[in-house]
This record gives sequence, structure tokens and C-alpha cells, in this order.
Amino acid sequence: MNQRSFLLLVSEDRRTVYGDVMGERPARFVSTAYDAVRQCVSDPPLALLLDLATTLRAGVAETAPLYELGIDLPILRCSGGDQGALIAMCQAPFKREPLGLALEEIIQGDPTWKHPSNLRRFVRVSHGTRVLFSAVGSEDWKRANSQSLSVSGLFVLSQDVPAVGTDVLLRLLDCGEREISVSASVAWVHRWEEGPHLPGCGVNFDPSTVPDTLGHFLANSFFKRR
Repeated sequence: MNQRSFLLLVSEDRRTVYGDVMGERPARFVSTAYDAVRQCVSDPPLALLLDLATTLRAGVAETAPLYELGIDLPILRCSGGDQGALIAMCQAPFKREPLGLALEEIIQGDPTWKHPSNLRRFVRVSHGTRVLFSAVGSEDWKRANSQSLSVSGLFVLSQDVPAVGTDVLLRLLDCGEREISVSASVAWVHRWEEGPHLPGCGVNFDPSTVPDTLGHFLANSFFKRR
């Protein structure tokens, strides 16, 4: 994954409208809602900016998935430009202010831009995969499964899990045509004796080891599961 940036959904003929207000701020541009969803799943942005004129042409059915991601992502509907100032409107949290001010507040980590109910930063995709894992330095590979994952981590379903803080190597067998290997660390553990929840451990991926192919696979899987 790259350095976090803003993601702007805008038709090519309207991109120049945002030139001045975006300035040197890190930004990516897409022209379809489909590509915006793919980007949000594979590499979540600081915020998603929706050019109102572009999304009105696309229609509600095409843009609806953008509001179903379930992550802490400010979605700013932007209007104006050319003759007037660009205004950003957000439903969750409910805010309305000049786009330039909104961008600066988000970059500075202003807590008033936190989503009121969604806590996740990364889109969790329902997808079953077999997993092989071992502690770093060990050749004792154990078998497990996972029922969902994101580009940041997954839940390893197993009764034989390492302790919290253990660095592990993972091999994901069913996330594309080829096996995917990532490094991770155990963030939390739930053992069978502790209650009725599924036994296993939550692991956080080392971002530097997550290949782009995993993000692309999850983006495709997100659409298949809708």
C-alpha cells in the first residue's frame, strides 16, 4: 500500500475544477464509482471526494456501494467550482464547509471527521481461504482457515494459536491463482475454553509485505459478495 492520499471521483472534463483547491495535497483520481470502490478496498484513502456533477450522471445504483464499505472514511460530496467556491458536504459525520478547509482538517487528523459508527479503517471482505502459519524462525507450519480478511489482517480460525505479540508467517492458499505470503503479528487470541466464540487469533499484516495482488483480489471479491 502507498502513502495515504485523497481519492477523488470526478469525470476527466471536470478535474481541472479541483486543481487549485487540491494543490500539492496527495490525491488519486478515478472516473467511475466502480474504480472508486476498488481503490477503497485495496488501498483506503484519507477521504473519498465525490464530484456531485459526476455522481449525478452515474446514478444512485452505481454509487450505492460507496456507502456500504463499513469503514471510517469521510465521504465528501463536492459541489461548485468555476465561478464559485467548492463546498464539501458529509453525511457521517454531518458537516458542511469549504472543501479546502475540510481537506486540511482531515490531513491534520481532526477528530470531528471520525465516522460516528464505523470504526474499521479497512474494508473487511467475506471470503473463505485456507491458511498455513508458523512462528518466525519455526518450520512447524500449522493448518487453519479464515472466513474474512482485509488488506490489513485476518482472523485465523484454529485451536492451536501462538501467543499475543508473536511474529508469524502466513501463506494464503485461496486468494488468487497463486499462494500469497505475508508477514504478520498476533494482535489478540480467543481460546476454545474462553467461551462460545470461534477459537483462533486476529493477526495484523506487516504492510510492507502485503502484495498488490491481494488488494486487487479482495476488491474483486467485494463485488462478487454483494
